[in-house]
Amino acid sequence: MRIYVSVDMEGLAGIAHPQQVTYGAGVDRADYDRGRALMAGEANAAIDAAIEAGAAEVVVNDSHWNMRNLRAEDLAPGARLVIGDKPLSMTQGIGEAGDGDFDAAAFIGYHAGAGHATGVIAHTYSSGTIQEVRVNGAPHNEAALNAIRLGHHGVPVALVSGDDALAGEVEHVLPWAERVVVKRGLGYSAADSLSPEAARAAIRDGMRSAMSRLGEMRPYRPTVPLAGEVDFRFPAHAAFAALLPEAERIGPRTVGFGAPDGEAFYRRFLAVHRLAGSAGL
Repeated sequence: MRIYVSVDMEGLAGIAHPQQVTYGAGVDRADYDRGRALMAGEANAAIDAAIEAGAAEVVVNDSHWNMRNLRAEDLAPGARLVIGDKPLSMTQGIGEAGDGDFDAAAFIGYHAGAGHATGVIAHTYSSGTIQEVRVNGAPHNEAALNAIRLGHHGVPVALVSGDDALAGEVEHVLPWAERVVVKRGLGYSAADSLSPEAARAAIRDGMRSAMSRLGEMRPYRPTVPLAGEVDFRFPAHAAFAALLPEAERIGPRTVGFGAPDGEAFYRRFLAVHRLAGSAGL
């Protein structure tokens, strides 16, 4: 049995402010480094529980920011780490030649989608460019978008952990998945959080439950062909995103695109997202 774990940072217990999840000019790196330790702690809780429940291997994808946050020496034994600049971003390692199949996936440290009223550091792939992503007319956050590609390759999302805002969004898209709430969102940069140890215990319990229910888990496969729409922050973002031949500018700040399946959809979404970011705003 092989389990895939994609780990973000904004949804971790103890994280409430953007300066805890990145660093740069004028930002105290000590806060970010504490975030890295929290990230490893929750990842290890999922790893340990999966292995205890019978997983032969756990592959962990560092899915936050520059995707070079997790320190390999901090991860629990039995896990492999996918780290670095990855073309397939938060889903790297799925559906690639020689990588093998996964029985299920867990999303750790995830967060609500852009625009949520109380979601902690809520955004969808880019807080600087994207305001909303819709698939077949329904809003999709990062967990849902990533689940589309995993579902195309037959991998169900069995567990999602983060704040209560994320849990509410995921319930409508992945109702079979275990939802672990490690904090309550009080707004974009405020939270009422469990202690790290309590959060890790909750994740271990959630993973054990998910592993015992693998037969109930379903790959997420929205009706095809898929219709995607992305609302960007500025018109220039949409203008750059519409350079993709498969995309069309359907509003001042909105780009639409279609795809025959989940793999093509995810790749086209990443393309329009990255083209928008090249606008340099």
